[in-house]
This record gives sequence, structure tokens and C-alpha cells, in this order.
Amino acid sequence: RPHRVRLTHHLMVNYGLYKHVNVFRPKIASHADMSAFHSDDFIRFLHDITQDNMQDCIAQLERFNLGADCPVFDGLFEYCQTYTGGSISGAARINQGCSDIVLNWSGGMHHAKK
Repeated sequence: RPHRVRLTHHLMVNYGLYKHVNVFRPKIASHADMSAFHSDDFIRFLHDITQDNMQDCIAQLERFNLGADCPVFDGLFEYCQTYTGGSISGAARINQGCSDIVLNWSGGMHHAKK
């Protein structure tokens, strides 16, 4: 996980804030879930980009807004599937009236330009 996400998680735990919220494990977002909001080019890029090949993909990194703020790391695509699933699940909880407020502190990190 990126540092700022780990930091947020550790703050929640160390200040005991996790005791005052319900935490849900998200359903992993499918390709169809992700392509409803993002281009196939972006999804393919997230799937294929690695720390080993990112130097060969500078134009795509700029096109899709990845870099210091949105890092490339091992397991990036699976991570994106997880936090996208968290955002979708959170929206569903609100729509179903199960929750008034939801928070996904990873949501939107790898922001695409559709």
C-alpha cells in the first residue's frame, strides 16, 4: 500500500478511532465494474505497468496521471480492484440505506482521465 494509506490506517488504529466505525472487507471490482467509469486503455495500463517497465512508459504515466502522487508499486492492479470495490460497496451501502456515511481513504488514488 502507498505510504499515505498506511499512515491513515495506523492513525485510525493508534488513536482507537477504528472502535467507533464499522469496517467492511470490499468485494473485488471486476473488469466490468472498472470499465463502467474508466477507459479500457487505462485499465489495461494499470494491469500492465510495473516498477520494472515504468521507465519505458513515461508518456502513458503522464497521460494517466501516475507518478509521485499516484505511485506505481507491486500489486497495483489488484490494489486498484480492491479499493474500487470498496468505493462501489460503499456507494451501495448508502443507496440501500445501510449507512449514512462511508469512507474509503484509498478511493480515487489512481485517478484516471477517461
